[in-house]
Amino acid sequence: MQILQDIIIWFSQEPIVWITAMYLVIINFLALVTMWWDKRRAINDGWRVSEATLLVMGFIGGAIGLIFGMFVFRHKTRKRVFQIITIIGLVVSIILYWIEFRAILWHLYFI
Repeated sequence: MQILQDIIIWFSQEPIVWITAMYLVIINFLALVTMWWDKRRAINDGWRVSEATLLVMGFIGGAIGLIFGMFVFRHKTRKRVFQIITIIGLVVSIILYWIEFRAILWHLYFI
């Protein structure tokens, strides 16, 4: 319980932590909603979201939402090239998360 209180205090003292956390939540949520929207439009033969848009969302931090949406909505699960590029996007996202986390820690402890 103490660790949860420490995390809440840490979040409340540093706005950069909040900004980064909210960015990650929002971009992953947008990727998930975009996958849902594209699946819905595919079923109804409507205007589709381009694969490039989905993949860019994965590369800028939304890969977790993209992969989650892929399997929840069973969308783009047969396209191997899309899956491979999405996994590469996940690796890039994890590297970005790590760099952001290191930058936040450096900011908190050395400034």
